Amino acid sequence: MTIWKSQGLRMWLLGAAAATAIGTGLVGTQLHHVDITYYRPQGARTIKFWTFRSTVRRILAEAKIPINVHNSVSQSLSQKVSGNITLQVKQAVPIWIRTAHRHFQYWTTDYRVRDILLALGIHLGSLDIVNPGLNAHVASGAKIDVIRRWLSDKTITVSLPFATQYQPDPNLYRGHNEISSPGQSGEAAKTVQVLYRDGQAVSEKSLATKVIKPPRDRVVLYGTQQLIARGGQVVQFSREVAMVSTGYWPDPLWSNGYTATGLKAQYGVVAVDPAVIPLGTRLYIPGYGFAIAADTGSAIVGDRIDLCFDNGWQAIDWGVKDVTVFVLN
Repeated sequence: MTIWKSQGLRMWLLGAAAATAIGTGLVGTQLHHVDITYYRPQGARTIKFWTFRSTVRRILAEAKIPINVHNSVSQSLSQKVSGNITLQVKQAVPIWIRTAHRHFQYWTTDYRVRDILLALGIHLGSLDIVNPGLNAHVASGAKIDVIRRWLSDKTITVSLPFATQYQPDPNLYRGHNEISSPGQSGEAAKTVQVLYRDGQAVSEKSLATKVIKPPRDRVVLYGTQQLIARGGQVVQFSREVAMVSTGYWPDPLWSNGYTATGLKAQYGVVAVDPAVIPLGTRLYIPGYGFAIAADTGSAIVGDRIDLCFDNGWQAIDWGVKDVTVFVLN
């Protein structure tokens, strides 16, 4: 039995391989050991083998590693191989970059977002947002959004509304108001901090307000007096109503002399709209006197009141007047 030493066996195998290479028409006759580290988005892979190929391009083709102009290869593809060779190959993948003003495709051999932006010279501010995150890894066709955000302060002039104060006035009848002071709006300088997102204001926060001109409150006086003193008689009333008054006389030629409630039409009887003043209500009309709401009329609607007189001349003399009608208790 013949026992081959390991070194002799190796030399025999290499000699056989060389003979095979010559027989198959390979360009070179020197056997090379190849060690390739192949980087891809899904991870690195190590490829080791022996070959007679004499250029880097043919070695990569034998290793079935795709070759394109964007890939990164540690040695030139046309490099002649004279001995053992170690290669590093990074596969380039296309991705999309979108910023506020650009949307473009980029081939990269970096697979982490942070490294891609660094290679492109895209620097981030403290408030900028990147999707996906800086430590995320990308695959072919990935999209990276760079959102620019920043803060800016601005000062604006704002109006300060005035308040309304209500003050009692015993010289006014209850239900009657008077504006003592009309009030005036003020002005203030307001400093706000605005958050911008890709050039558009998205929110703001108030920082400070400086009053330039303070507002002046409006003062409204309201009546508290509930008594009417006329001719030595003091009468209490519940409310007052602003009305338009006219005078009438129940001429016997067209009137039977009686009201809608059956009372005789005479001085002190007035016609009203029952929706405003119910029939039977006791009233006081300055310049006319005490009266009772006991009649209606087709033209007496809303805030109108018709005062009965003893003769036509009195009614004509009264004419049309604005009056305050006091509704008595």
